[in-house]
Amino acid sequence: MVTPRPDPDDFDARRDMTPMIDCVFLMIVFFVCLDFRTLEAKLPSFLPRDRGIHPNRVDPEPQLSVRVVCESYGTERPDPARSGRAILDDHRVHWQVGPRTIGSAEELRAELQRLAADPAMQVADEERPGQRRLVDCVIEPGPGAVYDDAARTADVLAAAGFTTIQWGGGAGARPR
Repeated sequence: MVTPRPDPDDFDARRDMTPMIDCVFLMIVFFVCLDFRTLEAKLPSFLPRDRGIHPNRVDPEPQLSVRVVCESYGTERPDPARSGRAILDDHRVHWQVGPRTIGSAEELRAELQRLAADPAMQVADEERPGQRRLVDCVIEPGPGAVYDDAARTADVLAAAGFTTIQWGGGAGARPR
């Protein structure tokens, strides 16, 4: 015996909202329990410190600007030792530290060590009252400078004793 199909008009069609409400509450609990400060602490950046809501004037802090200027981008060729990587032949850069132009990494190291020894390059340390520290440094890679140029500059700054190194500049892409 075959049972007849029920008439669809006889059913009261209602959508059950319970699963959706359960999901929303689980998401709320997840985001409330998630500690965003631990995620923010992993970001390697120096953001401006909060000075509060008072309209106090904040004096600019002295900084040492090191510009990386590309003289010749060079030509790319594949690196036989590492697939997918390239080697730049005849890539040349120079650095500008303040008004001075420096042509080699050795000269840059000597100039930065000279500047680090200069008492005028030290400022009061806010985190340790009564002590002094070297001014902040800003590496400004120009068009045509590659990551290796900026990384070598950061290494030379760190070797000279500068501890607070920030990144800036980088106006534009390399010339074609």
